[in-house]
Amino acid sequence: MESLWLYLHILLLVFWVGTDVGVFIAARWSERTSLSIETRQTVLQLGMVLDRLPRSALTLIIPSGSQLAVAAGWLNLSDAALGVMWLAAAVWLLILWRGFLSTDPKVQEQSAKINWALNLVLALVVSIAGVYLLTQTDTPDWLALKVLAVGAIFCAGVLLDLLFKPAVDLFIALGSTPEDPELNAAYARALSPVYKSVLAIYAFALIAAALGVFK
Repeated sequence: MESLWLYLHILLLVFWVGTDVGVFIAARWSERTSLSIETRQTVLQLGMVLDRLPRSALTLIIPSGSQLAVAAGWLNLSDAALGVMWLAAAVWLLILWRGFLSTDPKVQEQSAKINWALNLVLALVVSIAGVYLLTQTDTPDWLALKVLAVGAIFCAGVLLDLLFKPAVDLFIALGSTPEDPELNAAYARALSPVYKSVLAIYAFALIAAALGVFK
């Protein structure tokens, strides 16, 4: 079973980081004033569709990683605790995809708000768990540090969603005046901190992966 959980965990990392690179590139292309506003809108919309995969993978990282750690004997968790993790992840996925597939803006907004709140909760819980594992238990240091890295990813994700909202509002405004140089410059400035948050997520994801491989 350990190999199965490891395989799933690796697949989630691939879908998470791999498709997120596509989202990053789509956002960069949406800045290009040499493209028509229709093309820019299509590119950004495609990026938002791709964004569904890393967000879905993120919900499963904790339960799959916990299953792997238990199967390998690195972590001691009960079947009940693991079951709760998988159930919570399943509910989170349902909330996400309800928003993704709905055509009702209110449902989309509600789903996004719940997703952001859950990211915030996980940022706090996982970070605290990492500190606890590192300082209060005999859990291997590399595993505790990996949990901390995942907690940092959730923190960066919370920040990313906060920073991306102003950029989206500016891009919507560009739909009416796509040639406005000041508005285009403001959109580019708004995306700059978003990119930094995304790069931070990539860095922490690579650190977490390296800790698991080179332990």
